[in-house]
Amino acid sequence: MTTELWEYRPGSHHAADLTLVGYDVEATDGPLGRVDQDAGDHLLVDTRPWVPGAPVLVPVGLVARIDHLELVVHLDCPRARVRSAPPPAAVDRTGGGGFGRGRSDARRTG
Repeated sequence: MTTELWEYRPGSHHAADLTLVGYDVEATDGPLGRVDQDAGDHLLVDTRPWVPGAPVLVPVGLVARIDHLELVVHLDCPRARVRSAPPPAAVDRTGGGGFGRGRSDARRTG
C-alpha cells in the first residue's frame, strides 16, 4: 500500500482538531457503519448494521469527503472494497478510541 492510502486527501475537509468518532460512514453503494476509533491514519468502523460484529480498518486515503454538519464520512469506494481492508487485530482498542459511544454523544440536537 502506498503512503497516500494512510493520509487524508486534499479537499476531503479533514480537520485535525476534530475526532470522527461517532460519525456515520457511507460507501459509494450505501451505509457502512459508524466510526468507533479515529487513529489519524485509519478509522476503525463498526459495521454491525452491515456485517454483525465485524469492525473494519479503513485507511483515511479512502475518504472522499467529510460532512461535519451531518457527521458523515463519505468513502470513494463500494462496501465490497472495504471487506478486503486490513484486519483490525493490530489496532489498539484500549487507547480511548470511543468504543461504545452512542450517537447522542456525537450529534448535535437542535
